[in-house]
Amino acid sequence: MKRDSRIFQQVVQAIQQANRILIVSDGKPDGDSVGSSSAVWNWLQREGKDATLFCPKEIQSVFRFIDGYAHFAQDHSILEQGFDLVLVFDASDLEHGGNDVLLAKLKKPYTLINIDHHSTNLGYGDINLVYTDACSTCEVVYDFFEANHIHIDHRMATSLLTGLCTDTSNFSNAGTNVRGMEAASALCAAGARHSDILRHLVQNKTVPALRLWGLALERLHFRPEYDLAITYFLASDIAEVPGGDEAVAGVSNFLNATCGNCDTILVLREEDGLVKGSLRSVNRDISKFAKLLGGGGHKKASGFAVPGRIEIQDERIRIMPVRA
Repeated sequence: MKRDSRIFQQVVQAIQQANRILIVSDGKPDGDSVGSSSAVWNWLQREGKDATLFCPKEIQSVFRFIDGYAHFAQDHSILEQGFDLVLVFDASDLEHGGNDVLLAKLKKPYTLINIDHHSTNLGYGDINLVYTDACSTCEVVYDFFEANHIHIDHRMATSLLTGLCTDTSNFSNAGTNVRGMEAASALCAAGARHSDILRHLVQNKTVPALRLWGLALERLHFRPEYDLAITYFLASDIAEVPGGDEAVAGVSNFLNATCGNCDTILVLREEDGLVKGSLRSVNRDISKFAKLLGGGGHKKASGFAVPGRIEIQDERIRIMPVRA
């Protein structure tokens, strides 16, 4: 998709004219939302702008190597302050993670800028910097910096490379593209700490976490009629492992990169009365399926959450209603 330089200019002009800026990460933070939002925050700090980093949910400690991690606020009272510009990163809609409810607390008027790459993005911003052919929101932000001749320092580079690595499974999944690879090369040249990314996000599995992954491999089933491999985690599985929520992150990406005889991967997990599904594919547009279940995401990486619990019946995984 061709980049529209006018939108890049609109965004930079809105930032230059703003007195107080709120930077909002997606309500379900991952490497791309944390990386893209912190990269812009680090730039604004360098420029002396009054900018506040906000995320509705606590960010996993694995991202503590990112410059700006300690500055992400979760205090909702911050939203009662006055901001004239709000930047939302990596969120296909405001309902995802509850940002719609939170942003309703903001005093008006303010300009809302939507920066994203999801194919299901609803274009909810006053300005929408959305490119669905990008492999990550960090690629969109990288293009924004490049288009406006903004110097990318090592802090910004590390943040952006984090999002590129996580959304492409370290450049191994179907979402990887040429532009993303070019951006990664330039970011490494700019001083991105790739070794930190590997150490904290890849080489960080404890023995209990690996045993949890072993459960997923033991339960893995192939459904040839759907060209689908599926596995699951029960709530009790995760509760028994310290840091279990962080431990199961990445299983779907790992299976997508290593399971070579099927197109689509589905990892189910129980959490707080919900069954959450993480989908990965090689060729299919799975965002359409995820959207039918109230979710969304990328064409090759999407997710959903539905009320229920997991039951195994006749060696089949079923999502059952939660008993009252």
